[in-house]
Amino acid sequence: MSEKRPASLRLLAVALVVSNAALLLYIVLTPDASSNIASRIEALQINPGRIKVLGAANRGPAAPAPAAKPDRGGAQGACLEWGPFSPSEISKVEVALSRLALPQPARQRAIEDSSRGRRYAYLLREPDANLVAQIAELQRGFPGTEIKAAACPG
Repeated sequence: MSEKRPASLRLLAVALVVSNAALLLYIVLTPDASSNIASRIEALQINPGRIKVLGAANRGPAAPAPAAKPDRGGAQGACLEWGPFSPSEISKVEVALSRLALPQPARQRAIEDSSRGRRYAYLLREPDANLVAQIAELQRGFPGTEIKAAACPG
């Protein structure tokens, strides 16, 4: 019996060394999943250089934009809506917008939200690709906001 016990202990020790070596090889040779996740997150972020404004919205594939009606007091056009903002963020947003040197001032619009109270959005009339890229850059500093196309008020 005494000879059988050391042989089984040697066999157990060899099995543990082999399993540790196999685990070490697995850890070293398996690709790191965290680097793959980081590259996927970077690919999903908004790249302002790739955003292009194609033109004002129209009502069909070949239809021209509808003519402005003189009795409504101005031309309807495409706007970029950025928001929603809480009343405490309004001053920071206005400072950020003032740095952009907009061709036309941004219009503030109140949004009623039953769960959050009164919120605000800004409308930028007829934005070009450069302005859209600048607003997308600003948006990163205001989490929870979104940029979308909207019809300009008359």
